[in-house]
Amino acid sequence: MACSQGYDFRYKFKLDDGAEIKPQIPFLNGRVYDTKFESQFYMISDSNKRVYSSGDAYPNSKKLPKGEYNLQLYVRHEDLQILEKMKHLVLFIERNLDDKDIIRLSFFSQPDGPLMGNGSFKSSTLIPGIKEGFYLGPPPKDKLPKNSLQGSVLVGSISYGQLSFAGQGEHKNPEKHPASYQISYIVPPKKIDEDKGKTSLSSKKTVSERLEEKVRDAKVKVLEGIEQESDEDRLEWSNLSALLKSEYPKYTSLLAKILEGLVSRKNIKDKFDHNKEIVNAANEVIGSIDREELAKSFALKNDPDDEEAEKTKKNLESTRDHLAEALYQKGLALAEIDSLKEVENSLASAATEGAKPDEQSKDDGVYPDSFDENFKELKKWVDVKCTKYGILLVTHERRGQRLGTALKVLTDIIQDDTEPAKKKLYELKLSLLEEIGWTHLTTYERQWMLVRFPPTLPLF
Repeated sequence: MACSQGYDFRYKFKLDDGAEIKPQIPFLNGRVYDTKFESQFYMISDSNKRVYSSGDAYPNSKKLPKGEYNLQLYVRHEDLQILEKMKHLVLFIERNLDDKDIIRLSFFSQPDGPLMGNGSFKSSTLIPGIKEGFYLGPPPKDKLPKNSLQGSVLVGSISYGQLSFAGQGEHKNPEKHPASYQISYIVPPKKIDEDKGKTSLSSKKTVSERLEEKVRDAKVKVLEGIEQESDEDRLEWSNLSALLKSEYPKYTSLLAKILEGLVSRKNIKDKFDHNKEIVNAANEVIGSIDREELAKSFALKNDPDDEEAEKTKKNLESTRDHLAEALYQKGLALAEIDSLKEVENSLASAATEGAKPDEQSKDDGVYPDSFDENFKELKKWVDVKCTKYGILLVTHERRGQRLGTALKVLTDIIQDDTEPAKKKLYELKLSLLEEIGWTHLTTYERQWMLVRFPPTLPLF
């Protein structure tokens, strides 16, 4: 008797908005007694290992919030080679559209109506024995769901007639109508910008200047693609970033990418020096931007029909975003440096009692611009109460010993459904509750941490 073996398939998908979805595996779904495989089970979980849905050969629909998800499919068979052949098993994610996303089809009285844009079919009285023809056009591209990618299949129905005795709500159900048929539409590729890559005749830049910009952007792209997993990779990244900074010392996009690379590093050994690097990189981004000119430019109103003005506006918005991100990351790094100093001073207080004044805090005064000054500058450019910059507002209120306000801001960020739950936010909430002294709430939240962020996935 052969012993069956299991194979674990893993898929990843992302929802930009909450939606009701159902996984579909055509090769396996709906087959139980006529399949050669012993079992098929799936489980959908998020990045926090929370399970939202599970099923077997007959998948069910499940409402999921916005976020990234993992689908784990488990299949068993006695021959491992057959399971190996299924490595590229196709998975479809079926998503139910909300009422606001439902697309109403267009009908035309002429076959060329969809192309010509005329001859719309409005209404007609059908006479028994006489045929009436109409033509169905594709849905307008601006009416397609915003999350429908190229190759997505939109599935719906078309129905004819309506029962006069239909109950409440049944008139909206195509299956209750005298005749109903399934229809589908494949989302086509986006229109290729024919002007993309072509040089505008009104461009004032020479060929050599445009070539230099292409080379510069290509170098930045290479820097962005370097993975900083090992010490060797980090050394190569640091050498290349130093080289590019010497070539383009005031190029804001390059300096912003360098800051982004430093922030994304993991497994940091010396957090103090790492945060100092982030502060220095943020200062370089801030120093490359003329903030006075940027503020004046945003005060002006541009003509929306002026393509050159719209392009300039987008560049200004990108520069402002780089500035805000640099101020934000600098504020977090400054707060972390102060926190590390407090811990270090508390641990070494006994050893520094007899030290000379200039030896007690050798790193004091490294950054004359304080956290509060940086925070005030950030408030000039963005709304610090929004989710993106809310953590810095929480830090600011906490440093001012306004713990209740800090907890209120943090709670609003956590309850914001536009972003999936993050463990670090709940850990910050726990530390705030402990600092306030609400031990009963601390105990309650700590118990819920095991539910919100389980350490491992459950077994099938």
